[in-house]
Amino acid sequence: MGSRFLDHLFKPFFIPGVVIFLSFFTEESMAMGNIHIESLKIMPSFTVNREYTDNYFPRDVKTVVDQNGNEKLVKVKKAASVITFNPTLGLSLPFRENLFNLFYQMRSVRFQEHDMKIYDTDSHFITSKLLWHFFSGLTTEIVDNLNYAESPPPHGGGINRTWYGNNVSVLTSYELGRRYKSELEVTRSYVRYKQYEFQPDNYDDLSIRSSILYQVMPKTFVGVEYTHDRYNRKDVPVQDTDNTSQNYWFVINFDDPDGRLNGTLGGGITKIKYDDKTLNTGNSFFTFNGGLTFKKSKYTTIEFSGMRSQATTGVTTEDAQYGASFKNTTLTLGLIHKFTYKISGTVSFSYGKMEFNSEGATSSSGVWQTVSIARKDDVKSWSGGLEYKMRDWLGFKVNYSYTDHNSNYLEESYTRSLFATGISLKF
Repeated sequence: MGSRFLDHLFKPFFIPGVVIFLSFFTEESMAMGNIHIESLKIMPSFTVNREYTDNYFPRDVKTVVDQNGNEKLVKVKKAASVITFNPTLGLSLPFRENLFNLFYQMRSVRFQEHDMKIYDTDSHFITSKLLWHFFSGLTTEIVDNLNYAESPPPHGGGINRTWYGNNVSVLTSYELGRRYKSELEVTRSYVRYKQYEFQPDNYDDLSIRSSILYQVMPKTFVGVEYTHDRYNRKDVPVQDTDNTSQNYWFVINFDDPDGRLNGTLGGGITKIKYDDKTLNTGNSFFTFNGGLTFKKSKYTTIEFSGMRSQATTGVTTEDAQYGASFKNTTLTLGLIHKFTYKISGTVSFSYGKMEFNSEGATSSSGVWQTVSIARKDDVKSWSGGLEYKMRDWLGFKVNYSYTDHNSNYLEESYTRSLFATGISLKF
């Protein structure tokens, strides 16, 4: 059993293993490896990750008959071994005080079990970014994310989802004098599914965010932020979940990338109004989002991130049976430590909570039905890993993570262990 596991884990690394062997004969000075043509910087990279999990379809259940002749549901675990290939190519072109970046990434997922080959996926992502300085204090950043992606089903026996989407954001910032800074960001996104059965989840989203910040200390800003978001989904043939949300937040920003403390925290009241008035109950609540990085020393960094928001469940996903929306809270604490120049380690702990409303599955008429018990989930996870840089352009990492997802519905409760290894080449 042990030899079979190791064979599954390391067999796909034969070619990268040859690269590692050859690296012993290269100069350390090759490490920075970026390719330049005049002012154009070309940044290719390639990563290979191998993951083994004991529970790939964590929500799978089956019905069994106990010794008393009663039927009951029991969990089913399906182990899987997956190889993920990630070739990327980045271009960066500065001109005067402006900058244009273009990145392409391919993600190819290959299952090693023969009965899982139908879930192999290929996804493509293109990101372009233009940073333009008009004059002193006024800056505009335009980012376009285009993707064509596939994902395996959440249950065994399902089919892959295939979709294409686009997300475009225009962020304009202006410094008012020495202490004030204002921002206006407009974001438009959409997703279109290829398969007909998933097309009710097609959506369009328009978000407008504005903020004004005041510098209270060097590199520290506080201020207020307002966001207006319009979410429009096809929904047919089920009940309308189109909605408009508004955020009224207080924001603090530690804008010091080279200092000990850096990051942004924001929180306040969110109000959501559904087009279907029957869903407008308890839709004014506290939300927050943000992340902080604290450099304790040149060897140790502590990271914290957290968020609380309300999400609309998918029409064609299993979450729809528990209601039209749920509140999602996640807190994560991580530690990064450099043991030497070449060896670093990470450990992180995370806690999450999902609170669904009391309305549930759709009937044949497409109307939300009331479930007897609202779904509530508690999610605890931790992970740890090591990374070894044989060269600055060549790294090897191992990682282990464990997730305990506890729900008052058996189908949604599960545990999962995941062991991963990876090799990365970055030039």
